[in-house]
Amino acid sequence: MKKTIIDTGVIIAFFDESDKYCEAVRSFFKTYKGELYSTESIVTEVSYYFENHKKAQLYIIDWIGKGAVKIVNVENSDYPQIHSMMTKYQDTPMDYADASLMMIGEKLKITEILTIDNDFSIYKFKNGKQFKNLLQEVLRKKNQK
Repeated sequence: MKKTIIDTGVIIAFFDESDKYCEAVRSFFKTYKGELYSTESIVTEVSYYFENHKKAQLYIIDWIGKGAVKIVNVENSDYPQIHSMMTKYQDTPMDYADASLMMIGEKLKITEILTIDNDFSIYKFKNGKQFKNLLQEVLRKKNQK
């Protein structure tokens, strides 16, 4: 089964009908077949975004709890790699959440991501490869409108 990492903005767009990417993200998920992976830092960012919408927070937590997204724990042993990536891309800048997604991509050998951020077109794995953003075509069409 396809494994894909999911970033903050995609989850927000999926649940926030006022988000400019909502329609595109929901359309994408109508045909997506696979498993989604993320980290606790992404859940924290999403929760912060919906801080004034407790019902939305609870719905998202329930959605994740029912297995919509597999949360991968960041272990103490992962922090040197995260530090190294954040140092390498400090001019981008790469934040902890992005670094955690890069780390689980390498750790689990997942090469596809769902993100609205352009930063992931810059970041590279140790082997020099990059994530393939499955939303790239959808976002390109959205930006042309």
